[in-house]
Amino acid sequence: MFNAEKFQQALRRPRLARPAPEFLDGNRAVPIRVIPEPELQATTEQWFVQFDRKLEYYGKLGLDLSWLMEWAKKYWWSFLARDLSLNHELYAPDIRYTDVTTFGRTITGIDEFVKYNFAFFDAIPDWRYDPLPDQVYLDVMPDEKVRVVIRYIGSGHWDGPLRLYPYDDSAPVLYGTGRFIQCPAGDRYHFNADGLMEEGETLYDAFDVTQRGGILPRDDSWQFKALMSASKIPALLHRFGL
Repeated sequence: MFNAEKFQQALRRPRLARPAPEFLDGNRAVPIRVIPEPELQATTEQWFVQFDRKLEYYGKLGLDLSWLMEWAKKYWWSFLARDLSLNHELYAPDIRYTDVTTFGRTITGIDEFVKYNFAFFDAIPDWRYDPLPDQVYLDVMPDEKVRVVIRYIGSGHWDGPLRLYPYDDSAPVLYGTGRFIQCPAGDRYHFNADGLMEEGETLYDAFDVTQRGGILPRDDSWQFKALMSASKIPALLHRFGL
């Protein structure tokens, strides 16, 4: 069962399977410094302290959002510990969620939401999420429904195949190179009156992720330019009405 000590243990526990490099071995146009795991752990602790202060400030304004701290702890812990036994306390049964990997589709229901998340854990077994301090934004609607946006860093070794929608054996796959990957993303969460996430979205730059992972070539490489040139084919077909 989740408790305060288990949360603290998750904060202190290293997750990366192998040492991270000083800089990403990727294909971005500039060198990218890797945030080492101890620093990730420290900034995550800082994030929760700052979030608590933010919620305390809202309380002084007459908005009791203290339940969001417990939700955030359970949500973060459930993924870091790979323990989804608290799903009924976190998500509406008909939760709706979108991600770059859904190609515009909407995932519906807790089971599908779990399958989507574990596609990433299957591909990157030591994947960890670390929210960035000062980068959480709250919006309270007149009907008192709450919306939250959180920016964070994902880190881990991309050792296996990442299955995209529908996250099963029929799905298109991106094969990892085994390299360490670290990239930013932003999540948007909408909560219902019961404090359960009813809608959400994860946003990130697909070029950024695949270049950081060494899958997509550099933008100044002939391979990348050839890939972009291939866009002429559908453009010509459309022009001639084909």
